[in-house]
Amino acid sequence: MAQTDLERLLALLPTTDHAHAVPLFDKAIRDLGNAGPILQGLVVAAANHDDPQLHTPHGLLTMVAGRDLLLLTKPPGGAGLLRFLVLYNFTLQRRAFDAAVASAMAKSVPPASADDLAAAYRKAVGGGLGDQAASVLGRLALDHGLETAAHVALRASLDDVGRLGHNLVTATCYVQAAEAASRGQELVPLMNLGRLQSFSLEGVRAADIPGREGAGDAEADVGALGEQVVEGAFDQVEATLQALAFSGLADQAYRPLLVATSADPGFLGHSLSLVHAARLASRFLTPTENAWLSWKLYRTLTTRFGYPEFLELGPSESLDRDSLLPALESSLRYKSPPAERTLRQALENGIPVDELLATIVDFYGHWTVGDKEHTVSYLNAALQTAKFLGRDQALLPLTIALGKLPF
Repeated sequence: MAQTDLERLLALLPTTDHAHAVPLFDKAIRDLGNAGPILQGLVVAAANHDDPQLHTPHGLLTMVAGRDLLLLTKPPGGAGLLRFLVLYNFTLQRRAFDAAVASAMAKSVPPASADDLAAAYRKAVGGGLGDQAASVLGRLALDHGLETAAHVALRASLDDVGRLGHNLVTATCYVQAAEAASRGQELVPLMNLGRLQSFSLEGVRAADIPGREGAGDAEADVGALGEQVVEGAFDQVEATLQALAFSGLADQAYRPLLVATSADPGFLGHSLSLVHAARLASRFLTPTENAWLSWKLYRTLTTRFGYPEFLELGPSESLDRDSLLPALESSLRYKSPPAERTLRQALENGIPVDELLATIVDFYGHWTVGDKEHTVSYLNAALQTAKFLGRDQALLPLTIALGKLPF
């Protein structure tokens, strides 16, 4: 049976043959149902990004961020961003590694308990043994499930979250890619993560994360946490974070810190991206690990907390709803009117946050600059944070990001 345009495109994504792949993409995407398989193929292909000159390969980080952005809209929306990701894919250097090789390597490791494999993994990572670390992590996933393997890799990243948080962000991203991969492909990003960690964490001692006994005496109250950090009552913050972690609210514990790093996102958005990654990683970590990590980030990332009063929403102006999104598009295209004004008007007059986010993603193809790795990652962190914070606080991450990014 002759291959379809989609099948031929997917076969070319792991190669360097952009000359044939890009026209195939333009044909295949006419069927909007092909967007999902193409995006999935891009993520798996980028999982093999391997450039010896880069301390932190950003290929998969960019691709997963792009994927998450595209999930905020629906085809034909996001066509410009998807086409950029296809073009970007062919700029990446890759190692030769596929599902069959990954499976064989994982199966070469004798079966063992999850604890024994976790200990073997940490030893291989600390010793800089890339293939061994990858194989052990693959075996762990085969025998004990992806979630168990993800926890082991994410826990290893806590030993040294890395300069600008890259070790934790990278681990979170590769775990996301493993979850997004089709059945049988999940070992590729996961085992590549094991190999990367053997480079970035070689010789690093395991972090001392003290055990904690339950939620403690503090209340699991996000509102109280927000007041404590604003008032500088850090003698109470750690206990509140512990209570939230042990109450199944580890992701919500990052809400005040997401507000703070939205206002001050750090160099190229790295601070906000790190907190966003920590929130995503929280579902794989234990309550003790979540309490430790959130406390570390609250103490080290920023000193300014609280939502800015000037960005609080006001009453509706009873504007014509049909004019609000075109006004936002004008802000995105010409920076006039300012994005803060058009975003505010949209939020105050009943435009759902999800609709605003989709509009921003859909407009990506109209921007002539900003097609860079950190731009996509920061934009994704800002938009995902706006979605998480909800209508009343979405204006902050969106205004700051659209003001800083070079659109």
